[in-house]
Amino acid sequence: MVTVTPDVGGVMFGEKQKCALAFCPPSRTSLRGCELTLKISNGPSYNISVVGYGIAPGLHFSFHSFNFGPCFIHRAGMPKHVANLKVTNKDKKDISLDCLYQQSSHVQHDFEAQVIPPGKSVEINFTFYPREGKRYHETVTFEVNGLSKQSVEILGQGTEMKIEVANPKQKMVNFGALRVGQTVKKVIPIVNNSPAPITFNLVITPGNLALQDPGVLSWSPRNNVVLEPRGGTCKVEVVFSPKTRITQFTEEVLLECAGMNQPLLVLMGSCQGVEIGLDIEAMPFGAVVQRSQSTRKLVMTNTGDIGARFRWDIEKFKPDFSINPVSGYISPGMEVDFEVTFHPQEVCQDIRYESLKCQIEGGKPLKLTLTGMCIAVLPVKEQQHLTTHVRQRETKNIMIMNRTNQLWNLRPVIEGEYFTGPEVFTVEPQQTKPYELSYKPLSMTPEGRKHQGSVFFPLPDGSGLLYNIVGTAEHPKVNLRIQREIPCKTSYVEMLPVGNWLKKPQRFRVKYEPMRPDKLDAGTTLKGLDYIDVPGNTKKDYKLSFYAHKEGSSLIKVTFTNEQTGEYQYFEVTFKAVKPGTIDSIDLSTPVRQSVQHTITLKNPLSYGVTFAATCTVPEVLMPNQLVVPGDTEGYFILEYLPLKVGETQGKLEFVCNDLGLYSYDINLTATQAGPERALYFRTCLGTSQIQVARFFNFAKQKTDYLCSRPTDNPDFHTEKSVPAAPGSSGGTEVALDVTYEPSRLGESRGTLTVSSPVGGEYSFPLFGTCIPPKPQGPYIVRAGSTTSITFRNVFQHTTAFIFQVDNPLFHVTKAGDNIRSRKDHRIVVGFDGNDSGSKAAVMGKLIVSCARSAGGASNVQWVYYLKGVTENLNK
Repeated sequence: MVTVTPDVGGVMFGEKQKCALAFCPPSRTSLRGCELTLKISNGPSYNISVVGYGIAPGLHFSFHSFNFGPCFIHRAGMPKHVANLKVTNKDKKDISLDCLYQQSSHVQHDFEAQVIPPGKSVEINFTFYPREGKRYHETVTFEVNGLSKQSVEILGQGTEMKIEVANPKQKMVNFGALRVGQTVKKVIPIVNNSPAPITFNLVITPGNLALQDPGVLSWSPRNNVVLEPRGGTCKVEVVFSPKTRITQFTEEVLLECAGMNQPLLVLMGSCQGVEIGLDIEAMPFGAVVQRSQSTRKLVMTNTGDIGARFRWDIEKFKPDFSINPVSGYISPGMEVDFEVTFHPQEVCQDIRYESLKCQIEGGKPLKLTLTGMCIAVLPVKEQQHLTTHVRQRETKNIMIMNRTNQLWNLRPVIEGEYFTGPEVFTVEPQQTKPYELSYKPLSMTPEGRKHQGSVFFPLPDGSGLLYNIVGTAEHPKVNLRIQREIPCKTSYVEMLPVGNWLKKPQRFRVKYEPMRPDKLDAGTTLKGLDYIDVPGNTKKDYKLSFYAHKEGSSLIKVTFTNEQTGEYQYFEVTFKAVKPGTIDSIDLSTPVRQSVQHTITLKNPLSYGVTFAATCTVPEVLMPNQLVVPGDTEGYFILEYLPLKVGETQGKLEFVCNDLGLYSYDINLTATQAGPERALYFRTCLGTSQIQVARFFNFAKQKTDYLCSRPTDNPDFHTEKSVPAAPGSSGGTEVALDVTYEPSRLGESRGTLTVSSPVGGEYSFPLFGTCIPPKPQGPYIVRAGSTTSITFRNVFQHTTAFIFQVDNPLFHVTKAGDNIRSRKDHRIVVGFDGNDSGSKAAVMGKLIVSCARSAGGASNVQWVYYLKGVTENLNK
């Protein structure tokens, strides 16, 4: 604590030498019993007693130990960890202070040795720069007044920054390929795995301009995000909502902490959209002759991911510019070439169309600016004259010569309402080619006035050829000549196609003019509307109704006139009324010999009376020969059908009128089988016959014979082969026919008698016969000694053996039996021998004729003939 300086030395004679005695207590102490001895060589020694006190300097340190705690390993740009040590001189003397600590890379200070006046303070900043992940412990020693020392401990810990995505799979966040207008939101939890809390910002610095829009790519939280140490978490929400096409991007989300950026996660995605552009946005054309044209090429490119439709606002190009195509579709990676044509209409030094828009499907519209100027051209002196009928086309060739070596694709400009021509006209190099100009006027030219126009050929060099045109439109030609053959009594409607050559509707007044003959026949009528309205640029059918009663030909001029403009069109229609077809078909059906009536209505449209003469090809139709019908009325013609024969008949019924022509009707007549006539009933004995009279009426108008058909189903009925009939009157003439019934067996018999004539038809009579057993006949008188003949008829259908017997022996038959042919008479000879008693009284007996049962039917049949034998008195 006590030092002498210098502690060895020498002093020359007469000189002085100073020695410095220093007391430097290291701490608070008391110095006593300290003796200093000064020895002089070859001389005396001197003892010096030193007494002193060591007191602490009056310096106050704000801390003697400071712990920075866990701090992230320092990297360039990170904020400093600073501890401020304040040293205050609370003594009454100046105090010198020096720092003995050698600064290191991890602990540094900004203090320099200095003297601190009383009452003053000095601030010393200690900065902690942890370089490794470990604990730090440093002792900083300060020297006070060059004697005492004061130590300060600096503690701290270096740690790695461990801010991570909670789920490692989310270190790569892929939004996918979106479309414009779609929105995708991703939520990514992050965690602080380091021992130190951290406050940081989340930063994304997109390289794509579209992603810099907060409305496209946004995230939260952004700034001053605080995470607690050892597991503190928060959720980061990232929203991708593209508004335009964005190519595939990869952007890092950076954790910005204390000026240091650390990648946290990566965002990926894209927006498929339309990205279409033009190769130029302004196109100058230079000078072009009026109504000529110049063409430039414009290219549209699609560098996007999807195709899109496009459409130019063509109305904005008019009248001086046009573009082709106006609309279409462009695929990704493709180009579309446009032809922009400048065709100025008026002379102008500066023609400018700015911001012409092309609408892009799903994208922003493209804009184009077009400029140019228009200069005038002088016309060719020669005029082109064309003459034609109104609404008829006339053409004329204009020779165009190409003296250049360039192919001309000309687009002529035609002025004049009624002049037209090809829109594109090609002239090969060094060639002359005709251009076909058409003139189709829609209105007639009045006297002294013509249709004026011009045709201008714009040449590729910007010059042009101008021709003046004069057109003359004469009265119209007939629209259509129509010839029709129409049967009389048939309503016919002719459709006349009335055209409207204007874009606006027209009303036409309709007029009919008979041309041949000058006046229509009274029985011919034409009808139609007085006016017809036709829409613009269309045709409408006009219904012209024609009706003719009698044969003839009529030429009609039908004129359609616009009363406002005087323009008209007309048709020539020839109606040839030919012999009419069948007006109607009359179907009648009735049994033969029963009449049926039918009424026909005949109308007279004329104002005076007419006479109809009637004829019919079917004689069974009864009718009057004529019918008189007054004017404007209807007449009723009644016919009657009375058939005589079964069958179907077709014929014609015609009415002829000098004023109304021919009326023809088909008649289909059906005569069905009539019912049978009145039945004939017979009743007689077997072996006899009975006659009944069959009566019928003959309606034939001529004399005829009716053939009588014997009933084949029953031969017991007989008639004559024919019967004559006188001509029938209106009510018929009665005819009588005898019918004989000669039965061949007992019981009931039926048959049908048919009487027919080729003229009078056929009649059917039902026949009913009843056969009863034979009744006895006689008596037959037989004189004694003589014989008599009795006629017997075989009524059977075949030859039959009959037996002849008498019941009285006084009578005898010459033959006991015989075979008799069918339907033949046989004489049976019966003799009387006389009365053997001598008496003169008459003797009675019976002749019995019999046959086998098989011949007579169901029972034995006998014919009994009573005999009366008479013995004459000889005396007389």
